Amino acid sequence: MISFHKFKLLLSSITICLVVCISCNTSTSSPPVYMTFNEIEYINQFPETFFLKKGENPEIDVIGIRDFRIFDSIMVMGTSNPNGIWSFISLPSNKKLGSFLKRGEGPLEFMQGPSTSNGATFVHENGRLLAFLYDFEKGDVKKFNISQSLNDGELHLTQIESSLPPFLSNFIMLDSITYFTKEIGNRDTQQLRFIYKNGEKISLPLLDRLNQAALKEGSDFNILATNTKFSDVKNRFIEAPTGLNYISIYALDSSIVKTICIGEELSDISKIQDEWPQWDRKYVFVNNQAFDDFFGVIYVNESFKDYQTIRKQLPSIMLFDWEGNPLAELKMENHFTDFDIDFKRQELYTFDVHSDEFLKFDIQIVLQHLNK
Repeated sequence: MISFHKFKLLLSSITICLVVCISCNTSTSSPPVYMTFNEIEYINQFPETFFLKKGENPEIDVIGIRDFRIFDSIMVMGTSNPNGIWSFISLPSNKKLGSFLKRGEGPLEFMQGPSTSNGATFVHENGRLLAFLYDFEKGDVKKFNISQSLNDGELHLTQIESSLPPFLSNFIMLDSITYFTKEIGNRDTQQLRFIYKNGEKISLPLLDRLNQAALKEGSDFNILATNTKFSDVKNRFIEAPTGLNYISIYALDSSIVKTICIGEELSDISKIQDEWPQWDRKYVFVNNQAFDDFFGVIYVNESFKDYQTIRKQLPSIMLFDWEGNPLAELKMENHFTDFDIDFKRQELYTFDVHSDEFLKFDIQIVLQHLNK
C-alpha cells in the first residue's frame, strides 16, 4: 500500500512531467504560416472537364527550346543558343523569321536569359510588337523592338533603365515609368513585392499579407517561389507558388484581393519547411499564363522526387476567370512545363523542357465553351 507521503510525491512527479511535456510541445510547435490574403475561396471541382488526346508535332525547326510565347501570328521561342537567344516563328507556316539577342558581357548583351515567360513584358504599341527585358545580373531594362528587327533583319535594342537592382526574382513593366518587382529579403526568409516608379522604390500595403509570409532562417527559399503574371487588359496579377496549393489574385487599386485554394486545406509553410527529406515536398503549379478573359495554371501536385525522376502524375491545365471562378480543367496525356494559346487558329501549344517534346492541340470546342 502506498503511504500518503509517497502518494503526494508521486502526484507531484506526475504534475511536473505533465508541465514539462506541455511546455515542450508548446515550444516546438510552430504557428501556421500562409502566403495568402484574408479572402480565401476553396476550389474542389470544375464545371467542365475536357480530355485532350496527345497532340501533333508542329515540326518547328528550332534547337534548344526553353520556353515560348504566342502573339497573333508570331511565336517567340526562348532558346539556349548564345548567339540567338530568342527565335521567331511565323504561324501557321512555322517558317523561321530570325533569331536575335546574344549572351555576353557587352552593353546590349545578356549574362543569362532572358526568359520569354519571366523577366520580359510584351506590348503592342502603334502596330509594333515590343518587349521590355530585365537583365537579371546587370539590373537594367532594355527595349527590344521585335517588329522592326524582323522587318530590317537586324537587332533594334536600346537600354532604357539602369536604376533597378540586379537579381530581382520577378519583373513586370506596368507602364513606361512603373515596374512591379519581387526580391528576396530579410536574410533569405521572405519574398518581398515592390513597385519601382521613376526610380523610387514603393511598398504597397495591400501586398503586406503576402510579403509577411516568412521562413525560418536557413530554410529552402524555393518554398516561397511563385510564378507571377499580369493582365494589362484586366490590370490584375496572378501568383501561383510552385510548392503551395493556392493562387493569389490582386489588383493594385484593390478592386480584387483574394486567394483561391485547390482543395480543402491550405498548404502550411511552417510544416513544409520542416519536411524531411525535401524530396517529399509537393510540386504543385509548374507554370501559368494570363490571357484577356481568363488565366490558366499547369497543375501537377506531385512530389519533387517523382517529378524530377519518373513523373508519374500527368499534368492538367486549370482555367479560371479573373474573379477566380473555375471555368474548366484540361486533362492532358503528355508531360509539359510551358503552354500558350494561338487564339487565331484556336490551338493550344505545350512544351516540355525535360524531353524537348513540343505539341499542339485543337481546342476549338474548349474556347467555344468558354465564350458562352
